[in-house]
Amino acid sequence: MPEDAAHHNTPRVIIARAVLVTLIVVYTGLSVFGAVAAMAIPRLPLKDSLDSVGLVYSDVAFSSRVDNLVLKGWYIPGKGERAIIIVNGGFQNRADDLVDTLDLTRDLNIKGFDVLLFDLRGRGESQGNARNLLNIDRDMGGAFDYVESLGFKPSGIGILGFCSGAASACIFASRQQVGAVVLDGCFASVTSMVYGQAQARHIPSFLVDIFLPGVRLGSFILFGYREVDPVSVVASVTAPVLFIHEEKDDLTTLSETQLLFKGAINPNDTLWEIPAALHSQGYRAGPAEFVNKVSDFFAANLIPQSH
Repeated sequence: MPEDAAHHNTPRVIIARAVLVTLIVVYTGLSVFGAVAAMAIPRLPLKDSLDSVGLVYSDVAFSSRVDNLVLKGWYIPGKGERAIIIVNGGFQNRADDLVDTLDLTRDLNIKGFDVLLFDLRGRGESQGNARNLLNIDRDMGGAFDYVESLGFKPSGIGILGFCSGAASACIFASRQQVGAVVLDGCFASVTSMVYGQAQARHIPSFLVDIFLPGVRLGSFILFGYREVDPVSVVASVTAPVLFIHEEKDDLTTLSETQLLFKGAINPNDTLWEIPAALHSQGYRAGPAEFVNKVSDFFAANLIPQSH
């Protein structure tokens, strides 16, 4: 055996190669696991309906844009002048207990707004598989198209989003003309959201540093996910935006909300911090104040429709 070949096959070299291969396999496996855990969302069944809050509503179904999946929801008629689309976040469906979307919908309807409360794909009763921050234009576009089909113009349609639903609303509104947007608990970037989630789960930041590149690559390969940060597109949102941050939010920071606010361009943009409230639970902390603030913002910025 040639001397150089013998040198490359010493026990030490063989062990080093085995360790390297093992590390690559483990890193790849954990990155794939992390990508699936980050992107895939389990379907939670609806546990309640608007019957529990005494609302008159219609069960509705409409198609997502492009791939025509059936999305389902509830439509609550109001005065027919201004409409609000509510977008849930996280693993939630339209009946979001954390936000309390049912009572919130009732209170906004009492203020005169028509409201669409619907399930994104793969959630509640909607078709498809749920993926974090994917199919934003398709799902929210389908909901927007449905409200437009009822006679509303874009200038009379507002979007109220929570958590990742707020991020989705920001991204959607940067590409679609809407009347006004309320973003509750919106993170500035995917990276900041990941580190915030890790901190909330007591995962050391150095592990995030190590595995985030692999998870990013896995998310792209497995799901076709391309990151879009709200902070990078907020300047393209021409509609007025109300940015809401809860003081006790453990997933997003006030500095992130301020960064988004500074990047926004509409003179009617507003930032509101809710004292002592948890992430996206400003309504629960003070229902009357929350509804008054949100409804006043929408009333001031959505153009009343004539039918």
